[in-house]
Amino acid sequence: MPKRSASLGVPLPYFVAGLVAWVLVACGVPLLAPHLVAGYDDPQVLALTHLAVLGWVTMTIMGALYQLFPVALQATISRPRLGRWNFWVYLAGVAGFVPSFYFNWTPGVAVFGSLAVGGVIHFASNLLLSYPSIRSWHPMAAYLLCGLGWLVVTLGFGLTWALDWQFNWFGITPNLLAAHVHVGLVGWLACTLMGVSYKLMELFALSHRLSWRLAYANLGIWNAGLAGLTVSLLVWPGSPAVTACAALLGLSAAVFVFDLLRLWMGRRRRGISLEQAHLAVSLSSLLLAAALGVLIASGASLRPNWVVAYGYAAIVGCFGFAIIGKYSKIIPFQIWLSRDSGTAGARPIPLLEDLVDDRLGWASFALLLAGYSVAVTGLLAARASVVVAGGLLFLAGTAAGAVGIGAALLPGRHFWRSPRVPPVLERRPSWRPSPGPGTQTRPPE
Repeated sequence: MPKRSASLGVPLPYFVAGLVAWVLVACGVPLLAPHLVAGYDDPQVLALTHLAVLGWVTMTIMGALYQLFPVALQATISRPRLGRWNFWVYLAGVAGFVPSFYFNWTPGVAVFGSLAVGGVIHFASNLLLSYPSIRSWHPMAAYLLCGLGWLVVTLGFGLTWALDWQFNWFGITPNLLAAHVHVGLVGWLACTLMGVSYKLMELFALSHRLSWRLAYANLGIWNAGLAGLTVSLLVWPGSPAVTACAALLGLSAAVFVFDLLRLWMGRRRRGISLEQAHLAVSLSSLLLAAALGVLIASGASLRPNWVVAYGYAAIVGCFGFAIIGKYSKIIPFQIWLSRDSGTAGARPIPLLEDLVDDRLGWASFALLLAGYSVAVTGLLAARASVVVAGGLLFLAGTAAGAVGIGAALLPGRHFWRSPRVPPVLERRPSWRPSPGPGTQTRPPE
């Protein structure tokens, strides 16, 4: 394992906390179904949203980047050990912030929101200070750099809105809330996951590209569209500029899907992996969310439940499925690096696919896809009973997926396909030459 890479002890707590948040989000959807179909302007809906974005997706991304950033970009994390302490700061902030939203406790929103912001600032500054050490520049580095920049902007909005709940400086209008949401989702999460998807497609599908011009050009289009959308929401809400920028982002999303599919088509490892199946749902949900976003930005007379469906498609469909799929690759890869890579040739070691149960993974994927599809339909139709049914299916898939991923973390737990004993491990008769006359020069027959 490279010296510059963080040990498994740094990202592991982030992954465990992310898994717990994933289960809680899956439990929350059927429980809060009547609130979800009623609209987004509800403290309990906002609490569930922040649990998904901060507790599940962002928490998991933090853990993944502490390990993936140095490995993928041949870089050195500036202060990897502080990542352990930062985890507890961020966890405490999120753990207090979400219930404060749920119970509409404004002092808690301000205090714990500030604590969560402090944890995110430390994480972002740690990665930004690590950029001069990058030896292998890749589009992932550029996308992540933009994502970190938008993360800082998101923190500015979020902290201001959280403090405003306590001190009531001004009214938070829907366009102000929309600006905060889109900077976080489209800027921080989307940019980061786009860049990571490019890199992981290369690593795990054995696909290589000589030119990344389209990826870099599309990154510029994506950021221009988001910057224009943010300014338009703040200064000219409801104007044609909002629709135009939303359409530009939709076009950029389609370009990204096309470009990633081109990379996938050139892969040397054939077949469709579990991670790629999740990625397909993620990309489809990205296009669905983009289409819904353009409709909402155009001022079409849509009910509030369509806005919730838009957020669900983006957070759970696009980001959630991407995260779940990458669990099956990143976590086994990190466990293998930490636990098994240093003993190759000395004992039988598992391959990456031996660390996860594919059958359980595919069963989980089927349940997750069915539940997600039913829940989106229920949100669009404003049918709470349908959302409950979809949420329960998704919860069943979450339970299966969490069990499969959790099993990989157990020491010595392997799902062997067949016995693997390398030839170098075949035992030979041991013998020792005796000193003096009659010394053996070859092992006895």
